Amino acid sequence: MSTLNFPFEIGSLGAPRVVSDVDAVRQKLEQLLFTRRGERVNRPDYGSGVQELVFDGASPAAATAAEFTIATDIRRHMPDIRLDAVRVTAGDGTLYIDILYTVIATKAERAVSFRSPLEGPP
Repeated sequence: MSTLNFPFEIGSLGAPRVVSDVDAVRQKLEQLLFTRRGERVNRPDYGSGVQELVFDGASPAAATAAEFTIATDIRRHMPDIRLDAVRVTAGDGTLYIDILYTVIATKAERAVSFRSPLEGPP
């Protein structure tokens, strides 16, 4: 099965570009992490606001708070996956976010990494 790519694109043959289910889940996680709360119309609680967490400093307490916030938001907004672990580390004004999850429908385990501020592929 395939899902429309995010952001929406038209492929070389003029049809909408699609991605695999694995890539679709990664894109949904990225959207959730890097959307600020209140940014989406009619969904004021959607998002994690990871960009703001960068300014909380690089302390272990800030990383633990970020892990809790991210885990709570993933569990609330992504019922199609089981969250296994979230690890956040900070350095040089950048948060490094590692997420381990299982896709419930396929029982496939996946690991993804992001960094904030988002500057290209991690």
